[in-house]
Amino acid sequence: MERRPARHLWRIGLMALLLVSPGPATGASQRGAPPPAELSALVAKTRIEGSIAAWCHGELRAGRSGGFAVALSASGGGGRYVALDADGTVTELAAYTGSPEVSCYSRAEARRLNETIRQSQTIHGEVMPRWQTAVICAFVEETNAVCWQHSPDGRAFVKVGGWVT
Repeated sequence: MERRPARHLWRIGLMALLLVSPGPATGASQRGAPPPAELSALVAKTRIEGSIAAWCHGELRAGRSGGFAVALSASGGGGRYVALDADGTVTELAAYTGSPEVSCYSRAEARRLNETIRQSQTIHGEVMPRWQTAVICAFVEETNAVCWQHSPDGRAFVKVGGWVT
């Protein structure tokens, strides 16, 4: 339980970051919120296994709207994060333990998040977006977050940062 306060401080900092952001977030984490019909249809279309535990929405690949980053919970605990494109493409991102939390940020939001991390005395890491597409950040462990972005050249999601609280 001692780990929760550090994660809680990160959430407070993130909320402050999003409050000063000009315009809406690409897709704040939707943990526990019912998935939109388009996400439910996409999950049914792809036949991926696991229950949707958290999700966010954004332009995950250049020129393709309708993408989702999704935490799929496993029956024995933990689960995995995947990126889902509107065309049904599923890309595994990482496994997670504990409670899932996933967020999608625009490039500008990711840069502001990096600045918040840089100024923090309790959060260590960086988020360095390289392309104009959304950045997906998710907690893979209770205090360890990883961020990915789609590389148009490599045609894959690559790590562009992360942090530890």
